[in-house]
Amino acid sequence: MNKSTKIWQGRSFWKNLSNLWGIIAMGFFIIDFFSYHRYSVGTSAVSVIYIGVLGLYVTSKEYYRWKSKEKFESKYFGEIYVVIWTIIMLTFVMVAFISNGLMKIPGEFVTTYISALGIFAISQQSKNFKLRD
Repeated sequence: MNKSTKIWQGRSFWKNLSNLWGIIAMGFFIIDFFSYHRYSVGTSAVSVIYIGVLGLYVTSKEYYRWKSKEKFESKYFGEIYVVIWTIIMLTFVMVAFISNGLMKIPGEFVTTYISALGIFAISQQSKNFKLRD
């Protein structure tokens, strides 16, 4: 197997790509929210890409966890992303409330937030099932 094949198949590739799109998505949502949704077209595309890449990363990680003969330890903490997404959601909710509806939470953000939470929860359940094995 050549080096470029290993890079594409490695979990670090998907982790780095997921991190990149996660940061881009968070940035787009924050900018869009505080600019009264001037960038809603961009946030839609970015949210779909982010959730897709996150799903691919978590799928490859869980596949490796279950196929690995030695004990699998994840060095990366998905909890950090869940906390950051939750802080952004809470900020949006508070600002939308204080603005008396002038600022609205984009539907794409809610979908992205719930999807990221769901992917994390499924990954945690998979981890718990594997630990019982």
